[in-house]
Amino acid sequence: MGKLCKLLAICCILFISGCTNKETSETAKSASQETITLHIVVNKEGEEIFNKKVSVKDHVTTLADFLEKANELKVEMEDSAYGKKIVSILGVKTKDWQKGPWWLYESSNNESCQASGQCDAASALKIKDGDDFTFNFQGM
Repeated sequence: MGKLCKLLAICCILFISGCTNKETSETAKSASQETITLHIVVNKEGEEIFNKKVSVKDHVTTLADFLEKANELKVEMEDSAYGKKIVSILGVKTKDWQKGPWWLYESSNNESCQASGQCDAASALKIKDGDDFTFNFQGM
């Protein structure tokens, strides 16, 4: 009888732990399907060419993650020594990295940008739902 009780106890533990793992994976899956919406303004040499809210339904934590998954912005990025750099948005591309023009960006409500007075590299910049970003294609 003692062996039967031990066997039942082990089966119960395995059953409970199996259920727990399933719930954990479902929670992780739903977190990865979170929708992030940013207000994006794109200016090309002083002229506004895009101004609307863009949503990405995926797990994104940085501006680079968001831009890479926001298909309607048609963003191209390259790795650099300081993280990812923006090469092109909406087909407007930096052709000469020495002379410009280049893609620069700012935010009036992102916590990190506001705290430091400038925005970090896109691959390091943490974003939150509702942040706004203005991208400017400009030279010196």
